[in-house]
Amino acid sequence: MKTFTRLLGYLRYEWKLLLSGFILLIFSTGLSIYTPIIASKMIDYVSLSVANEETVNITFITEQFGFYLIITFISAILGYVGYLLLANGSNRLSKVIRDEAHEHMQKLPVSYFDDIPAGKISARIVNDTEVLRENFFANFTTQILINTMTILGVYIGMFAVSPTIASWLLLLIPIIVVWQMAFSKKIQPINTLWRESVSELNSKIAEIVQGVSIVQVFNQQEHMAEEFEQVNQTWLNTRKESLKYEAFFAWNLSGLFKSIVTLLVMLYIGTQFTSGILSISIGTLYIVINYVERLFDPITMIVRLITILQQALSAGMRVFELMDTPVEKDSDKSLIVTQGNVEFNDVTFAYKEGNNVLHQLNFNVNAGETIGLVGHTGSGKSSIINLLFRFYDPQAGQVIIDGQNIEEYNRESIREKMGIVLQEPYLFSGTIATNISMNNPEITDDMVLEALIKVGAQPLINKLEKGIHAEVVEKGQAFSSGERQLISFARTLANNPKILILDEATSHIDTETEEVIQHAMKVVKEGRTTFIVAHRLSTIKDADQIIVMDNGHIQERGTHRELLDLGGTYTQMYQMQGSMA
Repeated sequence: MKTFTRLLGYLRYEWKLLLSGFILLIFSTGLSIYTPIIASKMIDYVSLSVANEETVNITFITEQFGFYLIITFISAILGYVGYLLLANGSNRLSKVIRDEAHEHMQKLPVSYFDDIPAGKISARIVNDTEVLRENFFANFTTQILINTMTILGVYIGMFAVSPTIASWLLLLIPIIVVWQMAFSKKIQPINTLWRESVSELNSKIAEIVQGVSIVQVFNQQEHMAEEFEQVNQTWLNTRKESLKYEAFFAWNLSGLFKSIVTLLVMLYIGTQFTSGILSISIGTLYIVINYVERLFDPITMIVRLITILQQALSAGMRVFELMDTPVEKDSDKSLIVTQGNVEFNDVTFAYKEGNNVLHQLNFNVNAGETIGLVGHTGSGKSSIINLLFRFYDPQAGQVIIDGQNIEEYNRESIREKMGIVLQEPYLFSGTIATNISMNNPEITDDMVLEALIKVGAQPLINKLEKGIHAEVVEKGQAFSSGERQLISFARTLANNPKILILDEATSHIDTETEEVIQHAMKVVKEGRTTFIVAHRLSTIKDADQIIVMDNGHIQERGTHRELLDLGGTYTQMYQMQGSMA
């Protein structure tokens, strides 16, 4: 009920458009209910004229038939325009919810995305909001009104024609209520499982697409197909189960009730006729039969709407679950980075409580210095970077930039003066220019080109027909690893950060390309406090300070030469990679 009420609350965004559509549909429905009355007048007139052996007035029949056609035409036009208004309003409401979900997603902490596959998140923002548009805003809210008005209009018309028959037909109401309750109870868990299976399908497809090369290299196509088939089978089973109940409750029972009620009405009229007390004309009999027929179409639709509503509510719960996920608490204060001094003061951090990955970490980096972070996988290097960007906050201790505890300042201001070049640089769909400027209007094309030239990407630009406006497909797949890295370096240089993070920036680069990247690194590092998470020790041999991490502790620290003189872990790593003198 909470989800239903919350969805109804969105109607306020487009209430004028929706109200206009509702009013037009109400008039359309009312006119369609009125048309049998016009037809009954023609039927009674003709039947009485024939019975009394009178001449049928063709003019009267023509006028009534023309009036019937006009009313039918007006009803159709009003219904068409009303539908367009409601459909347009539904589309707009779906966009509102999708925009809200997308905006909220971007405010969620990085930890939220650690355990939830990207496919499931995208399914909530795209697929589930589409279900809300179609099933709730476009169908349920519209159809429930139309069919309720139709039922109400039929009952009013029936009471005007035959209060006795109308009174007996009122017994259908409690039957309908019980009918709907039973249907709802059966269909709700099925629809919830169905939406989950759709989400799982999205997740599986996204996983396969992202890892298609690995799947093919290791010949896992058959295994992945089996996994996908299992999830797809779950989806099919839920649809089968849903259709089974829908067919039984919405169609078979409806047809049965319709046949029984029509038969009972005809039996009642027949007994009235044989008893000589039939007080209705042939035209009125036509209205009664027409209204009985019309009564069951909206009743059937209302029962079917339970399926549509349950699907919408299942989708709504998933969307609202995302939107209700608490965002990170943030300060109104902005961090002012003037120098780029960084200090980790007794920092202890755990991704999961009780499993610390950093233990009372202490180190200082002065403005403009370069610090190298080395260590085996899981030693804590990336965790230091995550804390520096405030993707996470430490459980104890402080991360300080220019004398300011970053936990007391909003994240946007912290990241504004930071730049990062990742091991696998991520390029967005667009152009080289948009990937470097990141849509910052203050970064001009000239600045983009200058940044590319400084990092050594002039040959790349020269070979592209459109230069910096060359298109970039998803993830920059048309470019080599080295070219993507150069674009990433240019992006960082153009945004002019005070603090720079190079995360394994040369680990996937060949020896020849490494020379170009090393040049780019020197250009970008100049005048900036730089953290280098290093795999190749050649990238940090000139660092002002190198920290060797081991299980969240600082095992060794010093310059390249000082650490070699220690003859410890760093020396062993150095020897394994060969001489770098």
